[in-house]
Amino acid sequence: FGKKPDAINFWLGDQRAVTSMHKDPYENIYCVVRGHKDIILHPPSDVPWIPYRNYKPAVFKSKDNRFIVEDVEGPSVPWICLDPLDPDLDSFPQYANSTPIKVRVNAGDVLYLPSLWFHHLRQSQGCISVNFWYDMEFD
Repeated sequence: FGKKPDAINFWLGDQRAVTSMHKDPYENIYCVVRGHKDIILHPPSDVPWIPYRNYKPAVFKSKDNRFIVEDVEGPSVPWICLDPLDPDLDSFPQYANSTPIKVRVNAGDVLYLPSLWFHHLRQSQGCISVNFWYDMEFD
């Protein structure tokens, strides 16, 4: 992109780590160093088929050697309410019109993820990855 990234993120985790479907306002260069990432992509044109709901804001807290979800004050947060691995087509039949693209990014691979593309991520045990975010340019 001819400039330094706005953010560099380091990701380390196991096969339990799942990132719910979302979109980011950044151009994203995603590099897997070890293991693999399974990613489901949806182009921005799928927006009519991707369902959202409003959720109360909350935080994870550690209590008695386990994590709990604690509500916090603030306006509701719109979030995608569908799991693309097991979509509830009875509740969200419009999702059947979407165009999911499934890709596995292996160690040594790089994925360019354009801004505003929806994506859902899973990973292998001991996966290590790094991504570089570049702010969108509208000039």
